[in-house]
Amino acid sequence: MSEGLNFCIISDFFVDDFVGGAALNDEEIYNQLKVNGHNCIKVKSKDCTLDFLKNIKNYNFIVSNFFHLPDEVKTFIQDNLKYSVYAHDYKFVAHTNPARYEDFEVPKEELINVDFYNNSAAIVCQSSLQKRIYDLNLNVENKTKNFSGNLWNDKCFQIFEDKLNCKKNDKVAVVKSLYPEKGTPESIKLCINNGFDYEVIHSQDYYDFLNILGNFSAYSFVPFTPETLSRICVESKMMGLEIYTTNLVGATYEPWFSLKGEEMINEMKARRESCAEFMANLFT
Repeated sequence: MSEGLNFCIISDFFVDDFVGGAALNDEEIYNQLKVNGHNCIKVKSKDCTLDFLKNIKNYNFIVSNFFHLPDEVKTFIQDNLKYSVYAHDYKFVAHTNPARYEDFEVPKEELINVDFYNNSAAIVCQSSLQKRIYDLNLNVENKTKNFSGNLWNDKCFQIFEDKLNCKKNDKVAVVKSLYPEKGTPESIKLCINNGFDYEVIHSQDYYDFLNILGNFSAYSFVPFTPETLSRICVESKMMGLEIYTTNLVGATYEPWFSLKGEEMINEMKARRESCAEFMANLFT
């Protein structure tokens, strides 16, 4: 593995702002790069100025969420820096939902950020479904790399292991979401149509949420947008839950999705262990 590289992660938000799936994943990229001998810093998109970029030398840039990245900064990055995009969604269309179109194919006139993606060293996808959608719309088969998974910290893995062995409540969990594309009403309808005993759950605290979810026997999820992976589906499987979902969930396309419990935990731990080398290889 290449050692001693310099990395800068650019994203709209980090875990200091709020604890969400993308921020938690990016924090583990940061941690894994550092514990594997690399130098790594973070900068928020809105704070990423031309002066900052012009004064930082010999860095490889990992661009995560970039809604708040100014256009002039985006142009400077794509024209002058070595960077890869870690894709948490589909920013090649304004509403980020290619499922609105037949076979996920966005009309050419609606594509955005094309040059930003095409000038990158690589586009990191989280599932083969996400990779296929990127390749279809941007014709970037030579750039897309499927990491095939997400990243969790040790505290999360401890919760997964604890909840795997707890007594389940024989109910199906539905997660309350304010985002229509997450399909909360449709997830409830799936439960009703199948006669499942279900409960809608929610918590502002991520770790509290995992502890609640782990008490359930199954998880229902009917999204309206293609999930790059669906972190919650993988978390559910690590805690021994059954999954009721659709073909819009990226995780279901991965060869490891048949795993459950300890086997799934070990698989995701192994993916975390491979992260630093995976990221370094994008730039070598």
